[in-house]
Amino acid sequence: MVNKLISQFSLLCVLLCIPIVITAQTSETLSLDKAKSLALSQNKLLEIQQEKVNELEFKKDETGANSLPMLYLTGNYAHAFNSDNIIIPQGALGTIGEYYIPGESLTIYEGKQDMFTGGLLAYQPLTQLLRVNNGVKAIEAQVEAERFKLKAAQAKIENNIEKLFYAIKIQEKKLEAAQTNINWVKAKLYDLESAVIAKETQEVNSIGLKADLADKKHKYLLEEIALENYLADLKTTLMLPDSINITLAEQPIEIYTLNSKNYYLNQANNNNELLGAKKQIEAADYGTKASKNAYLPDLGITGAVTYQNLISELPNTNYFLGVNLTWNVLGFVKHRAQLGESISKLNQAEAYAEHTETTLKADIEKGYRNAIQAKKLMEVALEAYNFRLEEYRIKTDGLETGLLTQKDVLETKYALDKAEQDAYASRLNFNMAVLDLNTLIGK
Repeated sequence: MVNKLISQFSLLCVLLCIPIVITAQTSETLSLDKAKSLALSQNKLLEIQQEKVNELEFKKDETGANSLPMLYLTGNYAHAFNSDNIIIPQGALGTIGEYYIPGESLTIYEGKQDMFTGGLLAYQPLTQLLRVNNGVKAIEAQVEAERFKLKAAQAKIENNIEKLFYAIKIQEKKLEAAQTNINWVKAKLYDLESAVIAKETQEVNSIGLKADLADKKHKYLLEEIALENYLADLKTTLMLPDSINITLAEQPIEIYTLNSKNYYLNQANNNNELLGAKKQIEAADYGTKASKNAYLPDLGITGAVTYQNLISELPNTNYFLGVNLTWNVLGFVKHRAQLGESISKLNQAEAYAEHTETTLKADIEKGYRNAIQAKKLMEVALEAYNFRLEEYRIKTDGLETGLLTQKDVLETKYALDKAEQDAYASRLNFNMAVLDLNTLIGK
């Protein structure tokens, strides 16, 4: 009995918890900042770009390590089981005068012994340091170029999220205006049907109004579908499952500051793509220098210490220090091709930077023109909204005093909602125009 009660209680707890879990998993309220942060953290392309930066950092360290001294430590051990010794007896090679060759018996191999050989060889490159240094600087410039690409990608994602966020907000306003329009037509239809009942008009007159109502509902449905599509795009961008319901948090609209056109043109040098293109020039320039350094022979200092116990007549430990020179005399064919390749990369980088700069200035000109146009539309839309607001206030007073009907007020309410939607959209469009300009100058 007790077990049955426990089982029933556990089942009740599970059933009570399920709706809470489902609610927590399927609802998400997003602010603009939270949406941006989520987009940056979830975007796989940004992750790939960050890994490119990391890869080049490791490559730079690998290249820089070629300038360090090279140390080779070797060791060998063997045990001989043959007990015979190989000895050159005294005078076995003859005599010169009174002297025997060799002067004493020479043991060149001793059987049944433990044999050890080992050594430490060191090599410090000299002329190669020029090539390594230029190679490291070229990779450092490539790292910076990829970092600027990463910043440009992050700015583009944030820009897109903000535009999508604003687009959804505008669509919500459109939906509200469409609903008010439906209510207004319903009010007109109600008055007409009342007039038909009172035999003040014919029923045929209501058919056109019903068709108008259906048309308003159709427009409402189109706006609703557009809103769903925008929300689906946002969820895709944020990599959220489609099962989650997204609600955008309300937040005040701060009108962005539009500076002068000269300000944006002067700040164009901070554009991330342009900065990245200039770093590519720097990388190609260092690559060209490294290719020229390849013509030099490899010169380095070498030294070693060795140990052996095979031949007792030879010293066990030996040291030496010297200079090593290596020059691939016929390698100039390969070096000439590498130099030509580097010069071609430099030419490409310079042409791309020039193209980026020209395109950027044109984009700023176009973006500034769009911002000025958006500002004018915003001012006119705000003026219309203020007039509609005053009209609605007066008609609302008329409704309270009985001078106007609900239908008259709804007609004005629809016009007011439409004006509010236009004013709201024009402010956001202006912000998006300024946002595009700020992105172009690397903000």
